[in-house]
Amino acid sequence: MIYLLVYVDDIGCNSILLHRLITLLQSEFKLRDLGSVHFFLSIEVKPTAMGILLSQHKYAFDIIQRAGMASCKLVDTPISTSTKIGIVLGTLHSNPTWYR
Repeated sequence: MIYLLVYVDDIGCNSILLHRLITLLQSEFKLRDLGSVHFFLSIEVKPTAMGILLSQHKYAFDIIQRAGMASCKLVDTPISTSTKIGIVLGTLHSNPTWYR
């Protein structure tokens, strides 16, 4: 029994059984084997000795670049730890899409 999960037209395979399945599918459908997965739904996939490592580092960095914050100074805590934050009356943010 084979269960096949296909996202768009991306199929990764390592075994003889999967190679045979891909050959059979290629005889019926237009598809191509892109090899091992590197990115899937904005998640970077890296093989390691213990399995695979999933990371969203590139995704987060792309968001920072789009927001124009790539050259900002890095800090461990991006807010003052000594200032008390209170309730501000009125509009908190003129464009809420920038902080979502």
